[in-house]
Amino acid sequence: MARIEPVFGSISSEIENPYKPGDAQLIDDEVVTFSKPRILDFSGRISLARFWLIRVPLVLVLPCILLAFFMVGLRHQLVVLLIVGVTVVVPAILLDVSLLVRRARDIGWSPIIWGILSVFPVIGFLITLPLVMLPGRKAINKYGPPNPPLSTLVKLLTALLVVLVLVTSTVLVAYFPEYHPEALYEWFFNALVQA
Repeated sequence: MARIEPVFGSISSEIENPYKPGDAQLIDDEVVTFSKPRILDFSGRISLARFWLIRVPLVLVLPCILLAFFMVGLRHQLVVLLIVGVTVVVPAILLDVSLLVRRARDIGWSPIIWGILSVFPVIGFLITLPLVMLPGRKAINKYGPPNPPLSTLVKLLTALLVVLVLVTSTVLVAYFPEYHPEALYEWFFNALVQA
C-alpha cells in the first residue's frame, strides 16, 4: 500500500487542487435579472400589478364591445353576430388563460392545473381568487425571472383601478336593480326572443 505524504509549499499548476473553489458564478439575491412582459404569451411570469393592469381593461372593455355587437347583431343578422362574437371571445379567453397561467407561475404554483381549472365556470371563479390576490415571489423561481419593478405612478394607478372597479360594481348592484344579473339575463333573452 502506498504511503500518502503531505506536500509543503506550492502545488504545481499541472496538478488540479481539489480544494480550489469553482469558477461558476452563483446567483445572488441582489443581482436579479428581469423578464420582458408580453401580453399574449403562455411562458414566463407576470406580476400582480401587471396582471391587474391587463385584466381590468379586459373585464371592462370586453362586455361593452360584446353588448354593442349584440344590440347591432340582434337587429340585423345573427351570422354577423356569431362571427364577431367568436372573433372577440376566443382571443379574450386565450388572453385570460395566459394571464392566469403566468400568475400561477409567478406565485410558484403549477400553471397547467390552474390554467385548466380556471376555464370551468364555478370552479374557475374560486380558482382565480388566490391568483388575483396573492403577491408573486420577487426572486427567480423555476419558471423564470420576475418582471421588472413598476414605477410608483403605475402602482398608484393599479391600486386606483382596483378600488374603482370594486366601488363601481358595488354601486351598480346595490343602487341600480336593473343591473342585477337576473335583470340582464332577462333583458338578453327577451331580445333573443324578439329577434
